Amino acid sequence: MTTPIHEKILLEGLKEGNEKIFDYIFHYYYSGLVVFVQKYVPDQDVAKDIVQALFVKLWIARAELGISSSLKSYLFSSVKNRCIDYLRHEATKGKVEKKLIERLSEISDERNLLVESELRDKINTAMGKLPPVCREVFYLNRFEGLKPAEIAEKKEISVRTVETHIGKALKILRVELAGYLPSSLIALVLGAM
Repeated sequence: MTTPIHEKILLEGLKEGNEKIFDYIFHYYYSGLVVFVQKYVPDQDVAKDIVQALFVKLWIARAELGISSSLKSYLFSSVKNRCIDYLRHEATKGKVEKKLIERLSEISDERNLLVESELRDKINTAMGKLPPVCREVFYLNRFEGLKPAEIAEKKEISVRTVETHIGKALKILRVELAGYLPSSLIALVLGAM
């Protein structure tokens, strides 16, 4: 294949659409081109795709081929350019994916803040519907972290009364928040207060 006459015959046969000559060119250069591409793109499957795409284009554009250098030079130059295009595309795609992930994260954070704010508003509204003593006992227990015995001592009521107020508050809050949160989350939210 190193003689110019041999290459000239191959190029003429390719331009005329001779499938046997195309098959010969494909089988002769394919594996060497794949190895060459893997210097730029280590993934063997991607390397094969790049080389196969080059041969598809070679066959489709065979009549308009203007190869001034050798066929080998043309194929290796073309596949190198395809590698560069692929790497540029991957770099751009990576940047776009990174920006998209960052934006989705920002949107998620914004949505979480909004949901948290709405939840706080719902809880505050629901707390406002509690009787004053019940609200105060519940607040001391859930927000201040006082135990029922400490609240009983502070409010000068029995521990049983404190527990009754806390139970009543939880029942009312479950009803008030039922349309906003599933019951499993209500237990978590109210238990975590």
